[in-house]
Amino acid sequence: MNEITSLTSLLTRDLEVRSRGATGRALLDALELYCVDLHGQPGPLEFALFLRSSGRRSRQALEELLEWPAAAPSLQLIALVALAPDLDTIARRLGRGSPSDDTVSEVLAQATEALRWTNELPEGERRDFIMRHVRTRTRGEQRRLARHNAPAGPLPHDFDRAASVATWDEVPSRLAQAVDRRVITPTERELIETTRGDGKSLLELARCGPASYKTLHQQRLRAERRLRAHYRLDVAK
Repeated sequence: MNEITSLTSLLTRDLEVRSRGATGRALLDALELYCVDLHGQPGPLEFALFLRSSGRRSRQALEELLEWPAAAPSLQLIALVALAPDLDTIARRLGRGSPSDDTVSEVLAQATEALRWTNELPEGERRDFIMRHVRTRTRGEQRRLARHNAPAGPLPHDFDRAASVATWDEVPSRLAQAVDRRVITPTERELIETTRGDGKSLLELARCGPASYKTLHQQRLRAERRLRAHYRLDVAK
């Protein structure tokens, strides 16, 4: 998982900004209102980082905090920052080591949803409930998207390498026909054949040529959409 999609870095940076000035004082007031013991931490960010520890005091303090986000939404960010490393672990496992931005977003959405119900659980079960909820719901959403073949965003890098397709032998002739009929260009045909049939990835092409990964990805995506519309043909598994 790169730094851009890491929940740990994104959420920590967000809380760091919000801990300053009037917003930070409002967070401290909310913690004081619900009698949350900061255990000597000077501010909301430091308190959230303290809650990440595996020590007994930190675990107990986290369980106490998780009683209140449903009643005080402003405390949700502190709870999410405390849980962020565990949420990143779930995202990596569900994304097979390289989760897409969609998977990371779904993990965050499901964790936020779970915080609505932790006040109804006894102390000691709240963190585990959130982790189970996030794993189950995110995996279900991944299966739903895969079933309908409707990814909500760009495919992650590990999808760029050519997949084995049982009917690949007939694809080159279809691509040649598509060029003749001006469905795709010769350049697009070469790009598809290289990355879908010859075992090269878009990242490898981007390193060797003038076009960026994003440009090549969008070029192939548009060409394959036209092929599907014209032939009802998928060139990748």
